[in-house]
Amino acid sequence: MSPEGLRDLAAARSAWKSLVAINLGAPRSTSPAWSATPLPTLSNIGALSGASAFLGLDAHRLLHNDSAPTMLEASDGNWGAAQAALGAPSLSASLASLAAAFDQHLAPARRQPRTRLEHWRAWSLVLTWAIARRCLPRVLPMDQETIKALTWDLVSFCVTSSRIEAVWAAIQARHRRFGVTPPLNERNQYSTWARMLNTVRGRPLALKLPIQRSTVHWLLRWRPTGLAANRARLLTALATIACLRVSEVARLQVCDLWFDYLAEYGVPGFTGTCSVHIDRRKNDSERKGHHPALGRSRGCDTDIVRQLRAWMRLAGLSTATACRKRASPAARCPVCPPLFPLTVRSRGGATVATDRPCSRQQASDMIRWAVEQAGGGSGRFSGISARKGGISTAIAAKVDETILYLQSGHGQPLPARAYMHLHEPARFLETFEAFGL
Repeated sequence: MSPEGLRDLAAARSAWKSLVAINLGAPRSTSPAWSATPLPTLSNIGALSGASAFLGLDAHRLLHNDSAPTMLEASDGNWGAAQAALGAPSLSASLASLAAAFDQHLAPARRQPRTRLEHWRAWSLVLTWAIARRCLPRVLPMDQETIKALTWDLVSFCVTSSRIEAVWAAIQARHRRFGVTPPLNERNQYSTWARMLNTVRGRPLALKLPIQRSTVHWLLRWRPTGLAANRARLLTALATIACLRVSEVARLQVCDLWFDYLAEYGVPGFTGTCSVHIDRRKNDSERKGHHPALGRSRGCDTDIVRQLRAWMRLAGLSTATACRKRASPAARCPVCPPLFPLTVRSRGGATVATDRPCSRQQASDMIRWAVEQAGGGSGRFSGISARKGGISTAIAAKVDETILYLQSGHGQPLPARAYMHLHEPARFLETFEAFGL
């Protein structure tokens, strides 16, 4: 876009904020707060229900926000204690109160909290737009004319195609949540609209590169002295070999490393291996668990299993005696520390591990930094590069797709895959063997 076009767009965004503030009206006890988005959006719209713009409207349906994890979701698999905290069963409860409890504590889990949060942010954009255009009564239910007008404004303000699709998805979800027919209700209409948008704008492939097998070799041979550097290199190597999403490697606990798990099959030759217990994945909504396997390397200098043991000793990490992960594998352990914790400077100046896990973004930053140390361009890599690298390496080595997807939890499961339990532990190691360690 030309400098003149950028100036015009900045002026339009400033005028947009003023228009929204005027149309919100009074009374209101909270000042508008704005998110840094191409189309200026109220980030605190839930607190503005007292504004005159909402008078006479069903504010509950318009401003209902279920993005926060419920108590049952926050228990992270330890649902018994959470259920007890909600109170004992009431034999005198009415059907209406029981249904309300279902809606409050269980129904939101039909969508993941992260998805609900994305929908709420996109819906906040819809409401902000409707305030500016003075058409709040027309957003729920929304007709074709309204969604077309909204989409054109999004295009005019240079909102990205993926964000526009997220807005459409939020509109559809909000309508279904309250039993209203969504505006894109014809067969394949949503995908047709997305194709329409991408035909005009294009949709380039993601520019993030996969981590190479040679990078994993370099990281496992590297011997930094610092705690943070060791954490970054092992987090990156483990996420790549085990084909983990960045969110999955960030939430690992020390008790998720199941050393010699494959030896329990009773087949000789599998001591020194390790399975990584993943209790929750995008395509494992039932929390059955996945166990990507790490084998024994040919040389000690690239043996990731030994190095993970050494890392735990270096960082002072160990499985708690009260750990019940093996007995309750679907629940997050309440007593064991994270495998890759955040670090702090002690009073003596030494770097020490804390009991706080790294976030998804922090894990992604560690991966980017580790690849940069190995000679990669940091701008071309991110957290997704690890999963890309693991799957790409396995495919290049012609690992059978069924074996790879059993390990990575990637893609839609075939019906037969739910019945599969491999009898030969060596098959679990095929993805690991693809790295030639």
